[in-house]
Amino acid sequence: MKKRVITFIVIMASLLTSYSVHAKRLHHEKWYQEQWCQEHSGETEKVTEEGTRCDCLTETHALEMDFADKWYEAVGQSTYYSHQLEKRAGIVLILESADDKRHWQRLLNLIEKSKLPIDVWAVGDGIDSEMPQPYKGVNTREENGSRDCQELPTIEKERTGSSVKWLINIPCLFDNTGTFGDVPQWVIFGSKQRKDGDLLFGVDDYGYVK
Repeated sequence: MKKRVITFIVIMASLLTSYSVHAKRLHHEKWYQEQWCQEHSGETEKVTEEGTRCDCLTETHALEMDFADKWYEAVGQSTYYSHQLEKRAGIVLILESADDKRHWQRLLNLIEKSKLPIDVWAVGDGIDSEMPQPYKGVNTREENGSRDCQELPTIEKERTGSSVKWLINIPCLFDNTGTFGDVPQWVIFGSKQRKDGDLLFGVDDYGYVK
C-alpha cells in the first residue's frame, strides 16, 4: 500500500510539473512563426549552407523568432542568419503579456544605443498600438560614425572534433549614454548547438577597441 501511494505521488508530481512547464507559454513558438511568416510572404525553416535553419526568410529579411525573455539570444542568431543568407537581420519578439514589454524595451535600447542594423517586430497578446511595426535599426554600420575601428561584423567557424562553434564578432558597439566613455566596445557572440540542431548564441567575450 505504501509503495502504491509513493508511486501515485510521483506520477502526480510529474503531471503537475509537465503542466506547469507548458502553462508558461500560451502557444508554442512554431505557432507564432507559421502565422507571422505566412502573413509576410516568407519561408519558414530556411536551411542555410551550414545546415542551420532560419525561422523565417522574407524578400528582405532573415528573421529569428523568440519569446521576449530570450531577446538577447535573438540578437546573435538574427545576425548569424543575416550573414548566412545575405539578408537584413530581423527579430520577431513574442510578447505574451503586458509584462513582456520590458524585454521589448531592453532589446530596442540595445539596438539604438549600439546602432545595430536589426529591425524588430512584435507579436502576441502583450503588444499595443504604440509599438512601431517594425522598429527600424540603423540602415548600415556606417551610421556608427567615422571612428577608427573596423565597421563590419565578421563570422568565424571553430571546429573541435565533430562539434562546430560559430563566433560572431561585432567590433564597433558605441555607447551613446556615455557610461563607458567615448571608446567603442567589441563583443563576440558564441554559439552552442542544442540536441535538435538549433544554435543558441550568448556573449562569449567583450572589451574595448584600443
